[in-house]
Amino acid sequence: MLQNFPSRGLPLSIESTTVSKSSSRLSSAQRPKRQRQLSGQGSVRKLVLVPANATLPSPVSEQYFNTTWDALNAALASIFQDVPITTSCEMLYRGVEHLCRADKSRALWDNLKLRMKNHIINDFLEREMLSAVEVIASGGGITSKTNNMADIVERVWTRWSTQLGLIRNIFFFMDRSYLLTAPGEKSIWDTGLELFRKCIVENAVIGSHLMASLIIYFERNRSHETVQVPLICNIVRMISTLGVYTSTFHPQFIAATSEHYGALANLHVESLTVPDYLKLVLECLAFENEQATSFGLDRATRNEAVAVVKNQLVRNEVETIVDRGFDDLLNGDDISSLSEMYDLFEQVDQEKILITAWSEYIRREGLKLVMEPSKDAIMVSSLLSFKAKLDNIMEKSFKHNDSFDNAMRESFDLFINKRQNVPAEMIAKYIDDILRVGNKEMEDDEMKVRLDRVLVLFRFIQGKDVFEAFYKKDLAKRLLLNKSASDDAERSMLSRLKTECGTGFTQKLEGMFKDIELSKDFMTSFKNSKYVTNKNDGGIDLYVNALSQAFWPSYPHVPLILPPYMAEALENFKTFYLTKQTGRRLTWRHSLGHCVVKADLPKGKKELSMSLFQTVVLLLFNDVSDGKGLTYEEVKAATSLDDRELVRTLQSLACGKIRVLSKDPKGKDVNPGDRFRVNLKFEDKAYRLRINQIQLKETPEENKDTHDQVKRDRQYEIQACVIRIMKSRKTIRHVELIQQTIEQTKNRGTLDLGDIKKNIEKLIEKEYMERQGGDTYVYLA
Repeated sequence: MLQNFPSRGLPLSIESTTVSKSSSRLSSAQRPKRQRQLSGQGSVRKLVLVPANATLPSPVSEQYFNTTWDALNAALASIFQDVPITTSCEMLYRGVEHLCRADKSRALWDNLKLRMKNHIINDFLEREMLSAVEVIASGGGITSKTNNMADIVERVWTRWSTQLGLIRNIFFFMDRSYLLTAPGEKSIWDTGLELFRKCIVENAVIGSHLMASLIIYFERNRSHETVQVPLICNIVRMISTLGVYTSTFHPQFIAATSEHYGALANLHVESLTVPDYLKLVLECLAFENEQATSFGLDRATRNEAVAVVKNQLVRNEVETIVDRGFDDLLNGDDISSLSEMYDLFEQVDQEKILITAWSEYIRREGLKLVMEPSKDAIMVSSLLSFKAKLDNIMEKSFKHNDSFDNAMRESFDLFINKRQNVPAEMIAKYIDDILRVGNKEMEDDEMKVRLDRVLVLFRFIQGKDVFEAFYKKDLAKRLLLNKSASDDAERSMLSRLKTECGTGFTQKLEGMFKDIELSKDFMTSFKNSKYVTNKNDGGIDLYVNALSQAFWPSYPHVPLILPPYMAEALENFKTFYLTKQTGRRLTWRHSLGHCVVKADLPKGKKELSMSLFQTVVLLLFNDVSDGKGLTYEEVKAATSLDDRELVRTLQSLACGKIRVLSKDPKGKDVNPGDRFRVNLKFEDKAYRLRINQIQLKETPEENKDTHDQVKRDRQYEIQACVIRIMKSRKTIRHVELIQQTIEQTKNRGTLDLGDIKKNIEKLIEKEYMERQGGDTYVYLA
């Protein structure tokens, strides 16, 4: 075998000469460029260091060149045949050195290049590779290991790499002298690579078979078949070393990758569920990254292969993915799959289609919750659950993306106002449920969280005047009937509304709280006055809330005949009030009056919380002793209640859960001719019983009256707004007036254009303004 020679620096030739003392100087022709002379007595030995690129002082004959080349050629033959070299490697190295020093480098290099080229063409290309191609073409195929072009090329490349290293060792002197400085020449190693590339890899037949074979290996690997990893790695390193990786392998690999994943998408995008398909995509991405690392593919190839996977499996299938499974993932709260979908869509810049689908889903599902009248009672709780679910998805799957958040807000704003007025009404009632006395056991923190959540819905509604009307009505009942769970909670809610809508929105609500506080002080003064005695025949303890009509909801006057001692007590308070508040008028509103009645019943004593109407009716039976009771007509005559109120009252006493009266005939309906008696069999474990829940329940008539009042208020608001605009503008076109009116009254709900035009006509009739030129209005001072 040939010996490897060191490659550091340039080899130096050492010559020794005996020089006499008298002739210690050499002629200029014989003296080397650099020398070190050792002088002394008598004969001396002179050591001369000759540079590697220096020529020998004596010429080399043609015979010497041929003889030396024959020895070198024989060594090359042994190398190419992979057998030991018989000639001393040192002699071969010295032969190359001598020829180079004798200025034979060019001829020697030409011979070596030709010999290497012939070896590659004859031994590698024609003998091993083209014959294999013929077998493939005849039907052997590349599925056979022996006929696989990648196997053959890898084996030949390994041999050639070893052979080229041995050649470089023998011709090292030429490699580091002549080839290092010769213009246009490359080193032995680079020349050997170039010859292999041109003759083998860039050969049209071999190159195409090699790349096809290599690509099939990657396809097998993607199909999870067993492949020869070392072989593939060697081929990849070979084409990288030969400089054809980027120009030849990379584009074919990417094209094959695209074709593979395009087919995979067609196969699975319709057959797999969306969660399974998303997992498949992630597995493919991880696989391509791992494959690139395992087989030594460069970063550019890995990144582009991953991009191809994303494009083929995700970008090209976004509509199919969304259509087949996005709604199901949202309905099922599949946070993990939604997160995977969002991440993948974001990576291929397809968030917009996801945002559109997100928005459409919210609108569609939201309308189901808002537009079904039979589900009005659970509308707000359903909307809150829906919003909480979407918020959770926003946080855990969509990373609080602002675009998704804006789409959600716009969608809520659209669907929640699709049904006029009702969502605003239901939100007010939901808040009433939270703040009522039944929730006293609710922790303050829990109540605060629930109020904050419902205020999110409140921000979306446009008909805030509807909310205000129902909220004020319910607040009045809570305050007047002592049904508030917490004064602090009431004031906290008022503060929230003030922050959301401004002081103008809460001014009347604040006035209601002020009236309640003033009434407390007023009653303290009243009870210490001469108008109150402890000898009332009825033994009643009177408490009156004095309300400012401007702050409170309007209540209809309901005629009611009070027992004399009640009427006397009210008259005493009226006299006292007018002495303190001169110039005012006091009007009694009995519909929200309530009483605590102590009843001595056959089965035990009870304390009954009742409405004033219930109390007046029940007290009538104190004067009935014959056991016959009272008929419907007799009760009506004694109380002067109208039929609607009387029926509600008698139903609550005789047909409800707590039946202190009995009815004949039995039944849930109250009709003229029915007879009522004290229920002698009534019993209940509780001492304190609440029967006045009827006062908290809203009747259809009350609901209609509230909506009608909102409509009237809107008309007044429209007229006031138009007058304000006309005062400031004096003259304005019709279209512009309409637009400004809508803008300035947007918090009153979605106004009907017909209402605006109708109110403009009313103002023209009242001579606040006049029409000029068909579409222009002028303000009349």
